[in-house]
Amino acid sequence: MSDHLTRELLEEILSRLPVKSILICRCVSKTWYSLITNPSFIAHHLKKTAARNIGILFFSYSTRALVWPFKENVRYLLYPDESFPANPIEELDYPFKDLKRFVDIVGSCNGVFCLSYGVYGKYTDGAALWNPSVRKIVNIPCPNVTFTSHGFYKQLLGFGFDSATDDYKLVRIVYLPDSNFKFDKIPPLVEIYSLRSRGWRKVDNNDLKYVIADLSTSAFLNGTCHWVATKPPNGPGACDAIVSFSLGEEVFGEMEVPDCLVKKYHFIDVAVSDGSLLLVAITKLTEEGCFSVWKMKEYGVPGSWTNLFNISHLAGIRRLVAFRQSGEVLLANIAGVLVFYDPKTEEISATEILGNARSFYLDTLVESVLLDEANGVSNEHSASHGGIDKDLQKNSKGKKIADSPTILNEANEILEEVASSSNSQIVIDEANEESKEEAQGESISTE
Repeated sequence: MSDHLTRELLEEILSRLPVKSILICRCVSKTWYSLITNPSFIAHHLKKTAARNIGILFFSYSTRALVWPFKENVRYLLYPDESFPANPIEELDYPFKDLKRFVDIVGSCNGVFCLSYGVYGKYTDGAALWNPSVRKIVNIPCPNVTFTSHGFYKQLLGFGFDSATDDYKLVRIVYLPDSNFKFDKIPPLVEIYSLRSRGWRKVDNNDLKYVIADLSTSAFLNGTCHWVATKPPNGPGACDAIVSFSLGEEVFGEMEVPDCLVKKYHFIDVAVSDGSLLLVAITKLTEEGCFSVWKMKEYGVPGSWTNLFNISHLAGIRRLVAFRQSGEVLLANIAGVLVFYDPKTEEISATEILGNARSFYLDTLVESVLLDEANGVSNEHSASHGGIDKDLQKNSKGKKIADSPTILNEANEILEEVASSSNSQIVIDEANEESKEEAQGESISTE
């Protein structure tokens, strides 16, 4: 490493680069590879990229073929924030394009997406973690509770990051039926997948007294997963509380919902927007066409629930997909039509996008190099899918590709753009010499 540019300074320069440039610089030399794949650098780079919004949106949705085998056609697209839903800049390779199954996004955190898939949306034993920035997939092993081991069941999933252990976790809550095929009599089974340990383990002594609503999505906030739930023997249409699960303490909790929502709507879901928890009430039991959105202004304080807006003049609204910075809300109706709604003017504008209403997903893309080999992901559980990482995977140790003039020139241009100091060129030159020596040494050892 150059005396003119310390490792700390080089790390600071590289941490400001986008992921694609990081992957290029990773192949300059073994020294650079060691620095870039160090967990401390990965965390430092993530902190930088999370702080600066790159202005790219990740959008996905699916459509289903109308003939057997009714294969799902899933699309993952990147858009400039200001132009959505027009002018996508890239369509990403579909991670499970060969599966004739429904693929659901459980959630995303720090650029890592958790996907679940099963047989047409049921018995979703399969799951994976995906980082589209580095084109890396980590297949999650089969859980302990499956259709084969326990028969019929229903499950709810939640995904997030445990900052205390620096670990990404998938929590799975499984309800088994009794002899009358009721799912509210037998205490649920709870298990957690840990990316760090690469396996599932059972959560003993869980005290969950609620039944999480069918089709309830999971909302991750403050290290905790949230779902809407009912308390037996209440039936469909009841929403008694929000059930929470802390990924750090691995215990359940509950939050009250506004009294005016309890047992008043056919379905209530939970969401997160701008760091706040939301409740989305869909179709009043006594009044068709009512859609209501509430925000918890102070996390964990029931008295801070505030009504944001109600929609009573539009029939068939089934999902709140996302809030936009403009204040508009992206909604999906029962027919799978995606529309913009302005709560201030109550105006509706079409997006000309049609898909499965459950499948729509929109969020700001956070670039990160998580799930790369440096994160402890073994080849046994990972696979590369297209893109730059497919080429770099063969050379992930910074071997013979390091003497490629193209890579070095690109790395040179990257550093010159970021660093104003002339020391950047010195580092590139020394890295060039180092990589040539490494390549020569490998050549001698193979002769």
